[in-house]
Amino acid sequence: MTEPMVWTPDAASRGTVVVLHGRGEHPGVYQRLGRRLASDGYTVVAPDRGHGEPDVAALLDGHPAGTRLLLGVDSGAVQAWALAASAGLDGLVLAGLPLESGAELPGDRDAELAARTSCPVHRALITDDPGFGWGALADPVDTAPAALPDLPTLILHGDTDPIAPVAPVRLLARRHPRAELAVVKDGVHDVVNDQFHRSVAARLVLFFEEIGKGAVILPEPEAAPTARSMRSRRSAPLHVSARVDYALRAVAELIRAGTEPMRCETIARARGIPLNSLVNLMVELRRAGLVRSRRGCEGGYWLARPATEITVADVVRAIEGEIVSLHADGPDSWLWHRLGQTVAEFLEGWTVGDVDAGQTRAAAR
Repeated sequence: MTEPMVWTPDAASRGTVVVLHGRGEHPGVYQRLGRRLASDGYTVVAPDRGHGEPDVAALLDGHPAGTRLLLGVDSGAVQAWALAASAGLDGLVLAGLPLESGAELPGDRDAELAARTSCPVHRALITDDPGFGWGALADPVDTAPAALPDLPTLILHGDTDPIAPVAPVRLLARRHPRAELAVVKDGVHDVVNDQFHRSVAARLVLFFEEIGKGAVILPEPEAAPTARSMRSRRSAPLHVSARVDYALRAVAELIRAGTEPMRCETIARARGIPLNSLVNLMVELRRAGLVRSRRGCEGGYWLARPATEITVADVVRAIEGEIVSLHADGPDSWLWHRLGQTVAEFLEGWTVGDVDAGQTRAAAR
């Protein structure tokens, strides 16, 4: 098999991105993207799909630092989707995903060029490339899996893509709560190498940083509340934070491991938790006496007592400090204190073992 193309950062790598190219392409088509992501601290590995199915897990294992990411484009997106569950990934990106074919295929090279990209630099690159496979967009693609994997997934698509219409991709993203859809206005099929490639690369880096470092950019609050914002989940009387959700996911993974110590990296990958967030949460769970830890090569975390003896309320208090928080006492404070007591009683009645058993039963349905 031909050696993959590799772009490496000048300093320590923040993670590794394996790129699976699409029909008619080869790894060299992604040189601009590889250099750009490397400049942001990521190692980029692009195997040649024309020489057999790539071993994504092995390619990632060859660059073990940081988060493990897979980016597929066109038919490479379908293959990335199919390989995601077995590659030990932290995140998945699907670009130009061909769930359905366009009304008609490009009839000649000029039409194909227009369907692929509006970027003049990329147009010149593939026009002068003797290794580019013109007409390959007519080749069939594999059938996509039935459902997206349980991973953070970013779907990138051009809203005027004539090769792979965006409508079925929108439906796919709506059905999966862990999928984010980024549609590029006036974008065509090769969205990673299209006219807004800089914006797309920036969106990729933001997605990678959210997964690996827990970096989330919050929207600016509106000057005056609107009907929409009044209905937002953060204004609801009862709000379950991401920290509590992540902590319960981590505890569920420790339950599955039994007495075997588990490293944060393993838990984060298995449960889709940003690693930096998880490290801080595990410290808080340890301080609360809910987990124990051991350092060294065989170190990690495990539950401090049986899952049937740890309540959900224990986890919430360990992470948030209290069940209900009031911004100030007022004439209606008794109502919110009563709500807090009711919620506390409910959560005290559920152990983390009960929650894990419920998840197992739901998955088996």
